[in-house]
Amino acid sequence: MTSPSYPATSALSVADAPLDNQPINVNEEASLNYWVSALDCSELELRVAVAEVGPSVKDVSNELGRVL
Repeated sequence: MTSPSYPATSALSVADAPLDNQPINVNEEASLNYWVSALDCSELELRVAVAEVGPSVKDVSNELGRVL
């Protein structure tokens, strides 16, 4: 019997991660890529929003004018 395989952390898609479970971490590639996709923004827009309002998903999505 073989063990199930799981996607690598860097291969997470928007559907794979809970939205409000953790703060946005712009210093981790998988988190950065996930939130750029989930919030439909550029990496720069995401980094600026996190710098302005902090890593809270709700605050960042509001800052970017996105609804999750």
